[in-house]
Amino acid sequence: MSRDRSTRRFYRAESTHDLLSYMDKGRAASDENRWTFETAWEAANKVGGIYTVIRSKAYVSTEEMGENYCLLGPYKEHCARTEVEEAEFPLSSPLSAAVTAMRNQGYKLHTGTWLVDGNPQIILFDIGSAAWQLDSYKLELWETCNLGIPHLDVEANDAVILGFMVAQFITEFRKAAEDYSDTPPRVVAHFHEWQAGTGLIVLRRETSIATAYDRSLSSDKKIDVEKRSW
Repeated sequence: MSRDRSTRRFYRAESTHDLLSYMDKGRAASDENRWTFETAWEAANKVGGIYTVIRSKAYVSTEEMGENYCLLGPYKEHCARTEVEEAEFPLSSPLSAAVTAMRNQGYKLHTGTWLVDGNPQIILFDIGSAAWQLDSYKLELWETCNLGIPHLDVEANDAVILGFMVAQFITEFRKAAEDYSDTPPRVVAHFHEWQAGTGLIVLRRETSIATAYDRSLSSDKKIDVEKRSW
């Protein structure tokens, strides 16, 4: 896909915006220590419409952010085997430091690139490796925001575990990113749909991370987006 084509996909023909100046494969983002994390249950996991959304914009995201853009989601082996090329991040990257910190705490994370246009970096979290903390996660949600989770709702329980794992990872990442550059890190965490939304709730304890939540990005549906500034 050409850069001109990627620009046309997201802006009307009459738009005066020139996106090509931003398509530097992350050079500006790296210099400014800017990072974007996009969390979705459907990351490298073809089970819903959000899969198409994040896949369709992966190329543009990597053209702009380069290695400062990363997708986060649950590890589903049957999908990951065909959609993800597993590899470790460079040791000089704060992503590597954050992954190592999580693994040292007993969590299982799979890292690599998603085999779609743009080959974005991706981190997949093994939910089973944190299942033993489910009760404490639920208790924290209840005590901090009166949010109750049905005991036997497996889908909701998995969403809670993923959200807490992602929030903890991003917190670890921000600590590592402070040593990456003389410029303070600026981190944006974007969450798709309710199955990833728990991470946004947990990250509200971290005031230096900008968060965004969307329920729908379809042009024929209402867009429900919550944003939080730096």
